[in-house]
Amino acid sequence: MKIVAICGSPRRGNTEFILKRILTKAEELGARTELVLLREKRIEFCNGCLNCDFTGECNIRDDMQIIYPKLKEADLIILGSPNYFSNVSGMMKNFIDRLNPFYTNKKLRNKKVVAVVVGGTDKPNTIKNSIKSIELAVDWTEMSLIGDLYLVGEGPQDIENDPESIQKIDEFTESLISS
Repeated sequence: MKIVAICGSPRRGNTEFILKRILTKAEELGARTELVLLREKRIEFCNGCLNCDFTGECNIRDDMQIIYPKLKEADLIILGSPNYFSNVSGMMKNFIDRLNPFYTNKKLRNKKVVAVVVGGTDKPNTIKNSIKSIELAVDWTEMSLIGDLYLVGEGPQDIENDPESIQKIDEFTESLISS
């Protein structure tokens, strides 16, 4: 199994820790993994040219051209983001916007996806809305959301210093790999 995790956090903190923990545990269970840190990539905004509606390809030449093949090769894609105002980060939203070619060409159809979101609150609407942003992108590209994980942490090391959260991450990963 090949797993690609996309981290939409602008800082090293909880989201990155969770994704790294999932990938490490998945490797122990036999998966091949890769982490893509969007903050280290040059990804332009979608300009709405709609070229991809006709060609199935994005004509913007940036680091998405490196990420697109990784998504196609993955058996499982993990989209991880901090919760910003009951939504994903702007960085993750920009990435999601750039998935538009897959709406047209359907090259990610039936791809398995997991949503991972971390935020400073456990308010039900906040959790629902931030995960819904990822779910909508998954639906439009005809992928399949097979699970989601939402953890609460405000400070950059809150999750890695919380044994309960680490246990949840490990159990979540085991259930993903065994299914």
